[in-house]
Amino acid sequence: MSGPGFKKRVLSDDDLSLIASEIPALADFRGVRPWSRDKLWTDVLDAVIDARTKNERAAAQQALGAIQALDAIDRLFVQHDR
Repeated sequence: MSGPGFKKRVLSDDDLSLIASEIPALADFRGVRPWSRDKLWTDVLDAVIDARTKNERAAAQQALGAIQALDAIDRLFVQHDR
């Protein structure tokens, strides 16, 4: 990912929102549109804690995996003015 001519792509919060909205495991959570990392994490973690059935636990784990992938994308490709 580095070398002559390499240009790092920069994504926006709108880009993350679009990506998240296309992931079925995250479609119904707050924080997808408009993008809010904190709200999304809160809802996903609540789903993991509240899951009672095998299907609920599986869905919560899929959402957790998806948000972890989005976090990696966020860290690598979103410019934060901090």
